[in-house]
Amino acid sequence: MDVFREKILPPDITLVCKLTKDGIITFVNQEYLNVFKYKETELIGQPHTIIQDPELPEVISDILWNRIYQGQKFYYVTKNLTKDKEVVWTLVDGTSKIQENRKNAIFLRRKFVPHEIKEEFKSLYKTLYEIETQGGGKKVAQKYLEGWLEDRSVSSINEYIIKKFGGEKKLKAYFTAEISDEELFKIEPDEMNINEILDFVKKKKKRRFGLF
Repeated sequence: MDVFREKILPPDITLVCKLTKDGIITFVNQEYLNVFKYKETELIGQPHTIIQDPELPEVISDILWNRIYQGQKFYYVTKNLTKDKEVVWTLVDGTSKIQENRKNAIFLRRKFVPHEIKEEFKSLYKTLYEIETQGGGKKVAQKYLEGWLEDRSVSSINEYIIKKFGGEKKLKAYFTAEISDEELFKIEPDEMNINEILDFVKKKKKRRFGLF
């Protein structure tokens, strides 16, 4: 694959992507389009892997999807490619609501990843991919990852990223600075159940007429 230069994100922008439970893109914000150089029509309805580095280790992908299916919060670092094959490293904040059976089931925020974290994950992912593709396989890669985490006195990638930021409070503040949780999880009208519709109307009335 021909890969060009690395594209560095400004620290003050947030890229938002919403996916179905099967990883199909349902929404991206304008910043996402600007960075990855796609038109909206080229992304909506496509698998999220359209921007994913094909050399993402399988062991990392498995960890992410396990957390998604369990409805757990997850943080990770990923290497993506723009339409022009520029490399974009991002720090990702992910949440899933698969159990609620909604169209928008997976919510991702991507931001600039600090250099010291990026360099560690560059090396880690390169090593894991080489282990997986050069005879070691996924089980050996998993053992290597467990040792990597143990050396850093953490039990998961999630825990490691939180630790590097000095706590989850600081990490959450970083991700919500531009796009709040309220905006990220905004529900589409056709996904609302009856109680959500009634609650939504009640809140609107309160703002408009001072009722309730």
